[in-house]
Amino acid sequence: MLQNYPNPFNAGTVISFNLKDATEWKVTIYNVMGQVVRTFEGADDAASVRVPWDGRDRDGSTVASGVYFYRVITPKWNATRKMTLVR
Repeated sequence: MLQNYPNPFNAGTVISFNLKDATEWKVTIYNVMGQVVRTFEGADDAASVRVPWDGRDRDGSTVASGVYFYRVITPKWNATRKMTLVR
């Protein structure tokens, strides 16, 4: 899994990770309190996957500036990283 880019970000960022095999994946974004802000799911062949996030929650509302965490989960591995949103 790669660090999101740009970081810190304002309008949006891209979460990237590489899949070695065709598989399902899930990206979950959390606030510092551990609450789920947004979830993305998909399935891809072995490739680089890019998931854009526009700084909005699952209801479409703009989230506040601050630190957020994103976790990528596949059947074979998972990883978590930190990102900063600056409005």
